[in-house]
Amino acid sequence: MKTVLSIDVAKNKSMIMLMNSDGEILIDTREIKHNLDDFDKVKEEIKEINPQNLTVFMESTGTYHLPVERYFKENGFNTLVINSLTTKNNYDTIRKTKTDKKDCYRLAKLFFVNEVEYHEISKKDLYANLKAMTRQYFYLTQVNIRCKNRYKRLINICFPEFEGFFARNRIYEDTALNFIKAFPHAYIVREKRVDALYNNLRKVDARHDYYYKRLASQLKGTVMNSFPGVDKDHADVKNLSDMASILQENNTDIFTTSNINLIVV
Repeated sequence: MKTVLSIDVAKNKSMIMLMNSDGEILIDTREIKHNLDDFDKVKEEIKEINPQNLTVFMESTGTYHLPVERYFKENGFNTLVINSLTTKNNYDTIRKTKTDKKDCYRLAKLFFVNEVEYHEISKKDLYANLKAMTRQYFYLTQVNIRCKNRYKRLINICFPEFEGFFARNRIYEDTALNFIKAFPHAYIVREKRVDALYNNLRKVDARHDYYYKRLASQLKGTVMNSFPGVDKDHADVKNLSDMASILQENNTDIFTTSNINLIVV
């Protein structure tokens, strides 16, 4: 014998009903709020009844159903969420009045007459997670574009010659970002010894030491004749250092998210 907990979901609350395949109503229709206390009460009531072959059954309602789905899945219940269009195609009136008692009964009947095409839950979860990570990836890349523009503008104010030492987009790589975090103004570089600049530059990449020694010497020589748009105590100097840190964090997040997407696909 199969049993279904049909849940008619609305914003912050739902109507629930527990019914078996013989049409016997084990938990009469009632309203619950989307909070831990109400969820736990339903779980304990179900445990007392101990129904056979239980499925928690609801329709997708944007984001409203997510707390309900998450709770029952995390508590070990077989949980099935179907597209609201599926229920509409089978029962035109099922969404006529939200949280109407009849809707729980119609959902239960829909489950038992097997008019819904059931999907493997784990597969559905997999692609839901992939979709969420893809959205996050595109969001981070858009944020990074704005950060790069601000970072470049601040470099032009605080250390205008710096960009010329890093071809193409290497100004956004860790070697350049590490350097700017530590030395965000031409006059700060002017005050540092060449070996301090060299030690900072060689932290990330695996190039030959000679390359970094030469780069450190060139940077030191250039700043002796530099005249930035602000002095080294200006607020934009700290802003530039902070922006380099933000870009490094964003780069790490984007790399991690893109790799997870590749693994999942």
